[in-house]
Amino acid sequence: MARQAHWSRDQHFPSSRDSNPLCGFAPYESLTEERQRELSWWQHGLELSEILHGEQAALQISAQLVQLLPDMQAKLFASAQVSDEARHVEFFARYLRATVGNIHPPSDALHALIVGALKEPAWDLKLLTCQILIESLALAKFQELRRHCRAPALRYAIDFILRDEARHVRFGTQYLRGHIGSLSQSLREQYSLFLLNATMDLAESLNIYSRIASQMGWNLAAMRRHLREYRLRHPELNRDRFRQLALNMQAVGLLTAPCREKLARLNLLP
Repeated sequence: MARQAHWSRDQHFPSSRDSNPLCGFAPYESLTEERQRELSWWQHGLELSEILHGEQAALQISAQLVQLLPDMQAKLFASAQVSDEARHVEFFARYLRATVGNIHPPSDALHALIVGALKEPAWDLKLLTCQILIESLALAKFQELRRHCRAPALRYAIDFILRDEARHVRFGTQYLRGHIGSLSQSLREQYSLFLLNATMDLAESLNIYSRIASQMGWNLAAMRRHLREYRLRHPELNRDRFRQLALNMQAVGLLTAPCREKLARLNLLP
């Protein structure tokens, strides 16, 4: 019975109210608490499904890296990461089925990134995609979830998953630092813009609030105004999401001047 309760959603929201951008939007506030809760779990399911697919991508890419990395130490680390990612995939798949209710397909942007990474022949770009792009975004999202999550099973697991992800990122940045320094300036700029542009595509790929507005029959322009005002009141949200990526790009030598300028224009530098 205790084990079943651990995975149950009970009658709570998946996240705290102060982390929900819809709060304060009149059409949302007019809903019953039960309907607000249903919408919150649907949104939570979309976000966690995207995380699951990201973990599946990391599992597949790290398995490829076992063969492609140029030395034995790196191959051994990649093989250990395969085991870590397999545990993460198993957890998120079970959580989505047992607690949330279903698994949604990946966004178009994430699907394209995964397919491109799996087909990529260059081990360095494959490793950058896995350890710097996917893992940086995962770290930022897990830290955000840990602050606001109210689902017991997820809160319990995130503490362990965060340790794994931090270890993966640390290895990736240390291993890539010397290699990136040996590349031409033009190739470093190409890699840096790839990482930044892919991250920005992923950040907007789910279109969760547009989908909510469409489903609920709400005025999309009014919702966008509300969300824009919310972001202006909370500029730290986007900075936090890009902070880990910018730090890791800097650690490996890929926070180039054009990349830094673009982040500065968008007020996303940590």
